[in-house]
Amino acid sequence: MQFRTAIKLGHYFLTVYLLVMVGGYYFLNQQDDAPDTLKTVSQLNSEHWLYMTEHNTGGATVPITYRYYVEPKIKGSDQQIAKQLSALEPLISGMGSINDIHIDDKNRVTVNYSGRFINMASGVDQVTFEIQR
Repeated sequence: MQFRTAIKLGHYFLTVYLLVMVGGYYFLNQQDDAPDTLKTVSQLNSEHWLYMTEHNTGGATVPITYRYYVEPKIKGSDQQIAKQLSALEPLISGMGSINDIHIDDKNRVTVNYSGRFINMASGVDQVTFEIQR
């Protein structure tokens, strides 16, 4: 009789322990769905706007990442615009800044970017690099 009670109690404590461990793992490893924050909006020409968002959810060990988008005008609040942009592919992602950007008559975008570079849009056909030390 005491053996059965000990087994039931052991099973109860083991079940509670496993539930706490699984629940803790779940809550500690959730994705952070915090959207990027919209930092700047600049009009490039009558049809295109440059949007810059900041992704800063990594804490002290992950650098701040900036994402640059060239899109038609997006209406809404800063949060709504940032949420819409998060569904799009950025032109450039990195830890640097765009110093100069132009769009010519053929809708060809020329960008002068300085800083650490992470990613570029998949639709980019030609890239020219200038390396300075």
